[in-house]
Amino acid sequence: MKLRGMTGIEISHTINELRRLEGGFIKKIYNIDGNSFSLLFHPEVDGRREIVIDLRGFIFLTKLKWAKPQTPSSFVMTLRKHLENARIESISQLGLERIISFEFPRGMRLIVELFGGGNLILLSGDEIVASQRRAEYRGRTIRTGEIYKPPPSPWKEIPSFSREELTGILGRIPPEEKVWKVLTGLGLGPPYLNEVLLKLKIDAEVKISDLDLEKLADEISDLMSRRTEPTLYLDGEEIVEYSAFPLSHLEYDRARRDLLSDAIEDYYKSKGISFEDERISSLRREIERQISLKEEYERTYAQLRRIGDTILSNIHEVEEALGRARSGEEHALVKRVDWKSGKVIISLEGEEIQLDIRRSASENASEYYDKAKKAREKALRIDKALSNIMERLKQIESSLEERKLELSPKPRKRERWYEKFRWFYTSSGNLVICGRDAQTNSEIVSKYMDDKDLFFHVDMPGGAVVVLKVEREVDQRSIEQAAVAAASFSRAWKEGLSYADVYYVKGEQVSKHAPPGMYLPKGSFYITGKRNYLRAKLELSVGIQETQDGMKLTAAPPDAPFICSVRIRPGSMSKEEAAIRIKNKLIELLSNVKIGGGVEVPADELTLDNIVRSMPPGKVRVEE
Repeated sequence: MKLRGMTGIEISHTINELRRLEGGFIKKIYNIDGNSFSLLFHPEVDGRREIVIDLRGFIFLTKLKWAKPQTPSSFVMTLRKHLENARIESISQLGLERIISFEFPRGMRLIVELFGGGNLILLSGDEIVASQRRAEYRGRTIRTGEIYKPPPSPWKEIPSFSREELTGILGRIPPEEKVWKVLTGLGLGPPYLNEVLLKLKIDAEVKISDLDLEKLADEISDLMSRRTEPTLYLDGEEIVEYSAFPLSHLEYDRARRDLLSDAIEDYYKSKGISFEDERISSLRREIERQISLKEEYERTYAQLRRIGDTILSNIHEVEEALGRARSGEEHALVKRVDWKSGKVIISLEGEEIQLDIRRSASENASEYYDKAKKAREKALRIDKALSNIMERLKQIESSLEERKLELSPKPRKRERWYEKFRWFYTSSGNLVICGRDAQTNSEIVSKYMDDKDLFFHVDMPGGAVVVLKVEREVDQRSIEQAAVAAASFSRAWKEGLSYADVYYVKGEQVSKHAPPGMYLPKGSFYITGKRNYLRAKLELSVGIQETQDGMKLTAAPPDAPFICSVRIRPGSMSKEEAAIRIKNKLIELLSNVKIGGGVEVPADELTLDNIVRSMPPGKVRVEE
């Protein structure tokens, strides 16, 4: 069954659920894929912290964790710039349209359009700052710099839907309007439209002038005034439909949900999620181009070969024609001679053939055979190229199938506070936390570093803040491991260096503020007192460490305590390709590890996303 997007009435019921977020803040924005987005908010509501928006027709509060790409789109980066940490002042629906408006301070608005292919539009006042896609409609244009105009609608505000008011509204509709169009305009698309039609026993194509408007108003009023009772409709185990409240005409088994968001999410998941991969599209286009080129070379080969055969099978006549042409005499085969280029055109077996007047008939035939041979060689080279492209496509499709499983939403687990950073445990059992960017660097220093902790940083700009938590006695080996992390999670890795200098100090020696009269660049720290220096090697291992919460994947210096791990160094391989190799190797290693009854690693730990996320910025080399 085709995926059905939300109707206006369902959006109205969902808005009531979303309004609980008013007064909260947007924490982060992600693009799940080309059509879908996630808005993380805080504080949580009923253990939920994401709004999923699919421009194909869905918006709901999710109780699951949705995988996110490592690299956000430029549009999402713009949304983050304007809306991160912004307070959600209000959430509303535009009349009865499939349009939702999130309003923020300083006149910023995020408009969600769930019709006609969908769109996500960022506004400052009424001016469009950015949009997921440009679009032009009659009377309105969605483009940066334009004034946002919603689609024309007779329902500027949601009416009370009393019988009297609806009868008056219906009476003002042009008499030729068909009932299905009226009901859809009121937000009652299928299946609600079908409920009204079946109860009144009328056809969707009936004109409004042919109806008892009071009876129609009664049915519309009844639907519009119903309270939310989210319902799923099941054919065996398959979810075939959902609604904001029970509908009598849907004769399926039913299941109830607490929130309409839950029902929509279950329906949405059951229909599967499509993921776009530009690499596959690009390779398929290249395969089509190569096949077309090969066919052209094969046609050229056949044509050139046929001309060579024709010349040889009529060699005496062709030789005589060439001799006459050289003497300036006429011949029945000769059509024209171009003395400037030295070419002669003859007509042979119903085909015009170009010959070199300076060569013999057999030499001209040989030239055509040579050209045919080259065309055939090009076609064979394309066969080899096609084989390589198709093998590459097969590999990507195989990894994509695995990726689809990884990207499917999963129950959200509670994470330890340090898991939002890079982290690992040292050989002495001390926790090391590493920043991912300027914001998390600052957060580590201001919120999580104590005076007795050790602060590490590579001796160059562009490195992660690394803090060794001193909650138990620290040995020299742990200090060296923290130094390796500081060297590896830095610009030095991206530059392909083998070693880097790292310094460390106590937490009490680090300040985010410079003394009076001194300027401290944003994202920098002021260090007082003596610094301790170490020469650290750039190398890490990605593997499984045992923690108090079970087995977890992380990246750490190779001599850190791992159950099993794979070593990496700066190299030339993309992190995505490396992640596939690392995952396969870890699965192999884990199958050989026997500790008691074996090692249980949760499936959502050993994912390509987690592996990529654990590695330093820059390309890598996987040590076999």
